[in-house]
Amino acid sequence: MAIDGTKIVHAVMEGSKIRESKGIIPLFGVYLSLLSVEYYNNLSFDFEEKMGKTREAEAEALLIEAAQECGYATFQGIRNSWEWEQIVSPMIETKEDQILGFAAVAVAFGWGDLEVKELVPGEKLVIKVGDSYEARGYLKNYERTHSSKCYMLRGVTGAFMDLLYGEDYPDGCFDFSAEEPFCRAKGDPCCEFIARKSSCKKNT
Repeated sequence: MAIDGTKIVHAVMEGSKIRESKGIIPLFGVYLSLLSVEYYNNLSFDFEEKMGKTREAEAEALLIEAAQECGYATFQGIRNSWEWEQIVSPMIETKEDQILGFAAVAVAFGWGDLEVKELVPGEKLVIKVGDSYEARGYLKNYERTHSSKCYMLRGVTGAFMDLLYGEDYPDGCFDFSAEEPFCRAKGDPCCEFIARKSSCKKNT
């Protein structure tokens, strides 16, 4: 059975109706919350701005690193959850299908219209996003830029490969790293993320 992204999205949407008194959503083995993407974007881009032009690369690296660690822990919890076992696992025929499941969950979380364009097991993952909330948010408040701005999705793309082909959890984070050669914040028609094996793994 192929991964049915629509079924996964519907399951997440139904589950998101169950909330604790503080607005926390216990779903897919992790704690989720409704958070304005504008708020998240403002935090990221304000941080980058305050670091200044001379430390732009450092700010970018820190934001991507935080996103990858978050994605790594979050999707490890997701794939070990009751919901994953009941909804997604019956659709999985190959190890690689897990990434299609991850992408469908990310779509359901509102992270963008993720589409897996290419997957070379253990080597390369290409994800295309036509409407990234980070790129959209950047263009809303700033002019077009020379650098890619989708730090969350870039980190998450690396995390997907970490979970499948890196060392066993929790030692596999940063076994892979991702680049964003195309970004709508630069004027490209879409955002594209390419994860490959890291040449120099970070210490966690």
